[in-house]
Amino acid sequence: MSESVLAAVQVAPETTELREFPLPEIPTDTALLKVEAAGVCGSDVGGYKRLGGGPKILGHENVGTIARAGAAFARRWGVAEGDRVAIEEYLPCGHCDLCLRGEFRHCAATDVHSNPAALRYGSTPITTPPALWGGYSQYLFMPPATVLHRMPAHVPAEQSAMALPLGNGVQWAVVEAQAGPGRSLVIMGPGQQGLAAVLASRAVGADLVILTGLSRDERRLEVGRQLGANFTLVADREDVRERVREITRGAGVDAVVDTTSAPASEMVPLAIDLVKRKEGRIVVQSIGGTIPDFPIEKLARKYITLKAARGHSYASVELAIGWIASGKFPLELLTTHHFGLDGIDLAIKSTGGTGLPGAIHVTVLPWHTSDSG
Repeated sequence: MSESVLAAVQVAPETTELREFPLPEIPTDTALLKVEAAGVCGSDVGGYKRLGGGPKILGHENVGTIARAGAAFARRWGVAEGDRVAIEEYLPCGHCDLCLRGEFRHCAATDVHSNPAALRYGSTPITTPPALWGGYSQYLFMPPATVLHRMPAHVPAEQSAMALPLGNGVQWAVVEAQAGPGRSLVIMGPGQQGLAAVLASRAVGADLVILTGLSRDERRLEVGRQLGANFTLVADREDVRERVREITRGAGVDAVVDTTSAPASEMVPLAIDLVKRKEGRIVVQSIGGTIPDFPIEKLARKYITLKAARGHSYASVELAIGWIASGKFPLELLTTHHFGLDGIDLAIKSTGGTGLPGAIHVTVLPWHTSDSG
């Protein structure tokens, strides 16, 4: 094994450079991951526009093989060197009530929004030893707080890197929005998270899935139809409220899942109008600003449950990996582009729609050179 590690480091807004780091020592309760693939998340697009917290190695949708493992780490997870795993972006405490329920996403130890000292893959700076806290690197350090999932050997690398975004789809559509037999949903936004929510909804037997997007999303909407969306709506060409009313014969849907980055002042009132008269559910990812005239009375009278879409539980990722490994779903429709470490800038911009066209889920392969194929 080489004694140095090559990684792409974000050093300024929309600027990365390749750097070498020493291979770290591995104490008994830690391990080292040889990164096979790292997905580019939609959140990386916004984060890439600012430095926020100092130079860092981005990449939190990571899969690879365990290159080195201390005895205590191996015993805790029942793994050995050479095992293939996907790892969560969260690096939680492991002992609070949230962690013990598998809700690592809510643990204060990994909450970068409320804890300045939080550790999390893709956002912890390289000034925190041993620097290797992101997947856009040949190797990744795994401390005692690491949360991992076994990844079957037969799953292609780019599909393996979809474990976390598909886990989000399971969490938001199935767990939070309660998709299932007899249920109807509108999923707003045909990006990788929205398409994952479509797949998850149909996989659990939802009766009706309506996917919305914009004119520029024509290809993504077509992929959504192939994943099982019953209807796709183009929001800047047609009245979404009227079309949903028409499709549901005036009843509205049981739930709305907003995966867009549009302002909450636009998406939340729209979602409230789309759900049924009583007991609808709304799951929102948007954190774009405030809603000055929030329709609280309408929300209350319709007895709507409003939930935030924030990450995933351990169980949701496990279910997602099972679906990925089954080969039942056309995930190749989602894995559109891959790049080496020399192509990080284009990889992120393609995910955000300003690089190569047609990108949905983009993957970084640290041991390859970029061919953007």
